[in-house]
Amino acid sequence: MKANRLLVISALLSALTLTGCLGGSTEPSRYYTVSAEPIASVSSAANDARIHVKKFTIDPAYQRSNIVYRESAYDFMFYDLDLWATRPEQMLTQVAGEYLVKSNIFKSVDLKPMGKPDYELLGNVDAIEEIDEGSSQYAHLAVQLTFRKVGEENPLWEKRYDDRESMGKRDAHSAAESLSKLYAKFMQDALANIAGISRQ
Repeated sequence: MKANRLLVISALLSALTLTGCLGGSTEPSRYYTVSAEPIASVSSAANDARIHVKKFTIDPAYQRSNIVYRESAYDFMFYDLDLWATRPEQMLTQVAGEYLVKSNIFKSVDLKPMGKPDYELLGNVDAIEEIDEGSSQYAHLAVQLTFRKVGEENPLWEKRYDDRESMGKRDAHSAAESLSKLYAKFMQDALANIAGISRQ
């Protein structure tokens, strides 16, 4: 009887170990971010104006930490272990602020309102994802940016960007790298437009 009980306990312990319930090794999550890439100067001397970069909004489908990938227009999947370090809308807001600081267009750039700014930059993320088409992989980013005076509804400038960037291989690191390049291209154009308007 005692021997049977020991056999049952041994079997249970083996099962628990195999399922990882006793702290067995599991694959760790990996975290990625869109980073500010080097871009050309917009050749604009700093003025005394202040700009507030408001937290971007995002399509609810992408309002998650998991990196999204698609294999067709009808699929919508996401990686379980490959995650954004912060939510995509927060990440793109932060990087937009970094680009504005480096551009030296404005006296100050605030991600949180500090006093009353003169201008504000708003953004909406329509898509941030990896697209897999057969043997080809692409990063896809769609963002609308709006530049306006604080207190006014009509924008001084507004543009929707939507483009793809080829990825070296199918993995989250390549997706983050290609998305960073796309965003740099968008911000290069946006800063040139904003600089021209702010000089008027």
